[in-house]
Amino acid sequence: MNILAIILVVLLIIILFRVGLSILRVLISLAVLALCIYLAYQGIIWLSDNYHHLIN
Repeated sequence: MNILAIILVVLLIIILFRVGLSILRVLISLAVLALCIYLAYQGIIWLSDNYHHLIN
């Protein structure tokens, strides 16, 4: 391989790594948001089940 091909491969790896990190960051934030929504939903279900016990 000549030097130009090696430089191009290195630049391609760096670009893919940065794009992969940004996609991974977006996926992690979406997973945290989905987890918060799920926990809020479970909390509402728990409150609706135990509402009478909490009042009395």
